[in-house]
Amino acid sequence: MEKACHRCGSALAPPEYFCPNCGAPQLLYEADGESPSSAPNAGELIPRNIQWKTAIGAAVTFAVPVGLLCSSVVPLLSSGCCLWVVGGAVAAVGLYQRRAASRLLTRPIGIQIGTIIGVLAAFVASAFNAGSMVFERYILHGGEAMEKAFQSSMEQGSAMAAQFISAPPAQAKEALHFWTSPDGRAAATLLTALMTSIGITVFSMIGGALGTRIFSGRNPSLRNS
Repeated sequence: MEKACHRCGSALAPPEYFCPNCGAPQLLYEADGESPSSAPNAGELIPRNIQWKTAIGAAVTFAVPVGLLCSSVVPLLSSGCCLWVVGGAVAAVGLYQRRAASRLLTRPIGIQIGTIIGVLAAFVASAFNAGSMVFERYILHGGEAMEKAFQSSMEQGSAMAAQFISAPPAQAKEALHFWTSPDGRAAATLLTALMTSIGITVFSMIGGALGTRIFSGRNPSLRNS
């Protein structure tokens, strides 16, 4: 009886354990008179544990450029932050597969690699953002312009919030006074950095899972040759 790939439906001919069309592993394939357990090295085809040294090295390779692209240092490119994060995580998974010489990758391994690069990229982006603010304020002497821009953004945010939240004018004025105070500015900066870091990490985890789907089943030796 002719067998078909469980993922794409392509026909399989013995003794193929990987689909020639999409590369999906066919671990449930049964040859004539043989059980699935008789496939050579069937239990070793899918690695369950991540090689942390290799994973961290692959993540660090892409964390710095991804963090830079997501920072405010390059405003035009930072608008595509989600794209850079997902693409960097996918590339990190591909680099990990090549260095680990592993043909198959499980989704948890991809998510772990994505988490590593996400955390590192978020740290790099925060460092670049802080450095650019210090440079603009103390080197370029742009503190007054930064204060005006922050004041304007807070006023606009307060006006938008007032449209959705019915609050007494005195309470809205008090809230605006807090956010424009030194403590409020520090809280707003930390909150922005926290939310940005969470977003980068989440999208990086998605990219890592996507990377395992893209690269799993491909022969890393073909890219090394």
